[in-house]
Amino acid sequence: MMNSYNIERVCTSSAEKALMFARQEAKDSGRIVDAKFLMLGLLKEGKGIGAKHLAYMNISAETLMKLDANGLADGVERYLERAFEECHRLGHEFIGSEHLLLSLLAEDANGEIFEKLNVDPDSARHKLLQFLGA
Repeated sequence: MMNSYNIERVCTSSAEKALMFARQEAKDSGRIVDAKFLMLGLLKEGKGIGAKHLAYMNISAETLMKLDANGLADGVERYLERAFEECHRLGHEFIGSEHLLLSLLAEDANGEIFEKLNVDPDSARHKLLQFLGA
């Protein structure tokens, strides 16, 4: 297991920015980073595959801000670990925003959030993996 400092050193700039935005959004809301804020961070970053796939799934920042759902609280470390595993499994060198999104989609604790967003996480994950050529 790597600590977040080591993991973040192998992140792409888009993943780093998404994490920074997620932390800032959570801080501004007086909360800790959870799935909602990580998705907001991905959307705010806006250029990475994670943001583009969220848009493809019809998830917007406005929708997320209105969302009242529970996800894995303070899961940023867990999401980073899972993103690292996804990256490694796919044979990629750096953790990108797509790996962060894959980690969100794979986490069972996020079921309520995706249900409220009318997204089937298994289907969305499969489509993202297809796009990535996996």
